Amino acid sequence: MAEARYTKLSLPLGEVTEKHYLARTLGCTGVGFSFVRYKPGQGGGHMHRHEVQEEIFATLKGNGTIIIDGERIPMPEGTIVRVSPEAYRAIGNDSGEDVIFLIVGGIPPKDFPPGQRTLFGDGIPDRATIPQWQKP
Repeated sequence: MAEARYTKLSLPLGEVTEKHYLARTLGCTGVGFSFVRYKPGQGGGHMHRHEVQEEIFATLKGNGTIIIDGERIPMPEGTIVRVSPEAYRAIGNDSGEDVIFLIVGGIPPKDFPPGQRTLFGDGIPDRATIPQWQKP
């Protein structure tokens, strides 16, 4: 019997709680992604950037916010934002209802960066810059 050329997973948005890393669950070798749910007033605890990792952020449900290099940008449902590696970023929820994001990035070729399994490991935090998420 031939090896399956796909993997299928079902995770209805109503079942998304906090953060779900899904790339390894699906056996991905070239892309990393996760779902994250933030309640009102919650979001990333600090800004971060990457050495080589670009990221895609998409709002699947609700009205999110992304801060990029100090600029606060609304992300209503259906919004997709690509962020270059050098830009400091954080996502969060300034609205009165839960928001669910999809976060997508790459998985590098073998041995790049050394010791890392995904490029999510090349993050450079700015722990001095803590985003303040509004709770309406």
